[in-house]
Amino acid sequence: MSKRQVLIPHMTYGRIRSRLDDLPHDLAVLCWSPTGVTWADGSPVTANQYAPEAGWVAIDTMFSGDFPSFVAALLEPGTVQWVQSCLAGTDAPPLLKLLEAGIRLSNSDAPNAGVAEYVMAAVMHVQHGWTGRSDNQRKAKWVQNGWNEINGTRWLVIGFGSIGAEVAKRARSFGVEVVGARRTKVRDARADEMITMDRISELLPSANVVILACPLTDETRGLVNRDFLSQMHEDAILVNVSRGPVVDAEALLESLSSGRPGHAILDVFETEPLDPSSPLWDHPGVTITSHIAGAGSGITKRGDEVFLEQLDAYLSGRSLRLEI
Repeated sequence: MSKRQVLIPHMTYGRIRSRLDDLPHDLAVLCWSPTGVTWADGSPVTANQYAPEAGWVAIDTMFSGDFPSFVAALLEPGTVQWVQSCLAGTDAPPLLKLLEAGIRLSNSDAPNAGVAEYVMAAVMHVQHGWTGRSDNQRKAKWVQNGWNEINGTRWLVIGFGSIGAEVAKRARSFGVEVVGARRTKVRDARADEMITMDRISELLPSANVVILACPLTDETRGLVNRDFLSQMHEDAILVNVSRGPVVDAEALLESLSSGRPGHAILDVFETEPLDPSSPLWDHPGVTITSHIAGAGSGITKRGDEVFLEQLDAYLSGRSLRLEI
């Protein structure tokens, strides 16, 4: 019986080689690079040998810009049955191509801890007024101002999945009251209160921080519109770590200019990179980052663990906990 082939980026192989060797499966590793595909020992793979059954879109392909090319290599032979992604979302065009081809796809929870830490850091940066502090330091100005604690504040997390739960875990340790919102009514001990999406408007006026951590669906596209924003507290902070189209950017700019919400922290946008001419860049009430919320230093190690766990489950015929 021939070995079962798995295609991974060449740059990741050295990092997990021994772990792959330890898996209890008769496995042949194919290493992809922009110049071609080789066997693990570096020898070339011929066209009639190339028949990967599984693949891994590792985080390395995102950092290197090879994401679309690697997915094209997965689609080429027509033999791939399952792919592990490094992303939490599945709406990236290359991943949609895999789904359209009928290939089983698993997302990843490796970015979640980083996203949660990003949210905490970004919110506290605004609450503490760190931009003003940095300006004072550059000007050698000794200014003693108070700052806003997050202890005792209420955070509304829209999309209380694995990312929202990671945010809640960290926020509650600072004395934050967390309300989670999901499509269906569920109990979740990781939040102080859980509500359904149709009750969001009830919570907006009392929420000090509103975090968007929901997937992009027909229901959430344009969720943050003029009506939504008009119900927010005037000093509230809006954080978007979900998808750009969840927020109506034009409506947000108008609302910010009228003083509601107090600040917006945006890591994702409808079109990326964000156009240099966008007025969001220069708005004093906006903090912009370039879709890097999940790119913390631990994402690579966590991503490796997810892949190895899920590959073993796939090859063993077990259910995949992260399958879409």
